[in-house]
Amino acid sequence: MKDKSIPSRFGLVVLVVLLLVLILPSSKIDLASKISASTQASVQVEHIQNFARSAEMDFQLLSADDPAYQQIANVLSGVRCVRRLSQNYSSYSHEYPVDSITVSYYDDAENHQLLLTVYSDGVCILNSVFVNVKYSGGGAAELYQALTEIVE
Repeated sequence: MKDKSIPSRFGLVVLVVLLLVLILPSSKIDLASKISASTQASVQVEHIQNFARSAEMDFQLLSADDPAYQQIANVLSGVRCVRRLSQNYSSYSHEYPVDSITVSYYDDAENHQLLLTVYSDGVCILNSVFVNVKYSGGGAAELYQALTEIVE
């Protein structure tokens, strides 16, 4: 009996290690390389009253030589994002009203590089994936405040 349990335990350990190797690196998202590959950005600031409509929206197109573009790029380049494996769109709703800032980065050929939405309630979505945010100023709510100061 003991002879059969040793290979099965070894197989279980190998399987767990393999899963960790596959899951952990893919959960970190590198913003700095996507931003450096971009030459323009659009910024959308929105005040959402309820699910059905938004009351106010401001849209700006920024080129790479724009000071606001550089400030946003500097803030976002220092942000670390880790994919939330347990959250998806169908299981999440905001407390309304809520404010958001969406930054889209594009290259010269207008290929989409990065889409980041940060909500005032501390939720962050990066390329259609919920993420946890860590940067020098705090989490997603603090990132929202930093971006708001730049675009106002």
